[in-house]
Amino acid sequence: MPRFKLNQDRVREGAAQYEVGPLQIAVYVMAGGGFLGRFAAEQPADFYIDDRCGRLPYGRKDIAQAVETLKTIAEAQGLDPHHLPAMPDFHGCGVF
Repeated sequence: MPRFKLNQDRVREGAAQYEVGPLQIAVYVMAGGGFLGRFAAEQPADFYIDDRCGRLPYGRKDIAQAVETLKTIAEAQGLDPHHLPAMPDFHGCGVF
């Protein structure tokens, strides 16, 4: 169980104040980066964690809630959560 449960209706109400790019990076890092992280950040509506997936930096429920929040904000801003814009490039920023 996540440490706390976000009310997605309240997230939707305040969605205009958030930029999608930084949220995509947060979800990417939470999911451990790589293919899984990019999948979570750019296609949150289709995201799932396969049972064969190994160790993750955060709990599966915490990651799922973060992805659901990204999806909710994207929908509220009129973006397609199946095909979000490419995640901002942060290569060389020390996030490894």
